[in-house]
Amino acid sequence: MTTEAAGRTPAWAIALCGLLLAWPAAWNGYPLVFADSGTYLGQAIERYLGWDRPASYSLVLHALHWQVTLWTVPLGQGLVAAHLLALLLRVLDRPGAAPLLATTALLAVATGLPWLAAQLMPDVFTGLVILGLWLLGFGRARLSRLEQAWVGLVACGAVVVHFAHVPMALGLALAGGGVAWMQGGRAAAWAAGWRMAAPAVLAAAALVAVNAAGHGRLAFSPFGAVFVAARQIEDGPAVRTLDRHCAATGWRVCALRDRLPMFANDFLWLPEGPLRGELGGGKAWAAEASALVAATLRDEPATVAANGLRNATRQMVMLETGDGLEAWRGAPGPEPLIERYFPAGELAAFRAARQARGLLLADAQRFAPWHALLAWAGLLVLPLAALARRRHRAAVALCVLVLAGAAGNAVLTGALSGPHVRYQARIAWLFVLTPVAVLALARVPRLREVEDAARA
Repeated sequence: MTTEAAGRTPAWAIALCGLLLAWPAAWNGYPLVFADSGTYLGQAIERYLGWDRPASYSLVLHALHWQVTLWTVPLGQGLVAAHLLALLLRVLDRPGAAPLLATTALLAVATGLPWLAAQLMPDVFTGLVILGLWLLGFGRARLSRLEQAWVGLVACGAVVVHFAHVPMALGLALAGGGVAWMQGGRAAAWAAGWRMAAPAVLAAAALVAVNAAGHGRLAFSPFGAVFVAARQIEDGPAVRTLDRHCAATGWRVCALRDRLPMFANDFLWLPEGPLRGELGGGKAWAAEASALVAATLRDEPATVAANGLRNATRQMVMLETGDGLEAWRGAPGPEPLIERYFPAGELAAFRAARQARGLLLADAQRFAPWHALLAWAGLLVLPLAALARRRHRAAVALCVLVLAGAAGNAVLTGALSGPHVRYQARIAWLFVLTPVAVLALARVPRLREVEDAARA
């Protein structure tokens, strides 16, 4: 049984904050894009299933643009983020328009959240996975039934748009269950844990079903071994595996030994690179990549683990805003799709935007050092914030889940794929939001109130 949602934030405030979170698109003169934006747009428009990215975010994009305008994408993503922020503040006893406006204004300037919300990429949803699961696990008593259903839908959608979100969400559910167990015992742990795990399970089932139908593989990430193999080739262990096993296996990649090791990005994405050239693409090489990864893990488990820890540590400290905001003209990128499938005004706006003219990256880089500094400060303050509000169970849980999400995201991206600035920047805005929101609690509820809320 839930209590009636109290202290609702006015719809106009949420709408205004959604617009505020899309300000980089307005400054740019068009929604922000990345090289992968073309793939995400194309899967739904041209009705194909790529090997390297789920089609789910493509469907989200299509539901927002309908080949009319891409301006609805940053507006929609900003509104979803703003609404979850409003619910977060309510659960933390700071409901209403003024706290939401102040918090959003801070995030709009002091973090990279607007740069994520304004981009045609699923990166903004990485942080929303954490917020959504926390609301389901620890904020249920402050949400109406309709809001609970909405948050569950958003959380499921946030998980399904990226392969790495599934294991991260399951890890967060385990962490949330552990926090609930320490706060309220076994029953509380089960209640919070299953509510948090449900979106991940549903998302994984959806991905498996789509991949079974489209690729004939019962897996949520059927070609993920290609990325792991490229990472092991760059780090070196997989190259030594080739030296040991090529004579017996006859792997096709053995013919490329004189060009290895090489950077994973070059191996995967260069038009003249090995994967697209001699190996026939990700789908064609996936089985061999799986065998290579398995042999490398058998031969050098300690080295692979040490490299993974090093890469995850490097990923953890990469918090700058602006990675990938260079001018993506032609292919890769969405320009050919915009030219072919959208009204002529869209293409003109895309080409006139600051990003297409090579100006936007410098704009973002002016913010990057401050964003990184504030994110680091917030990350260091998070444990202190949890201690300061230790009687507020939801606040403590939020601090723990943000820390767990930071570690999990660093491992899943840095260790398995490779450290890149944009991977950890996806959630760095939470490092600023969480301590500010937690330490700004209007009051600390009495222990009995907290216990009642946990049982509801």
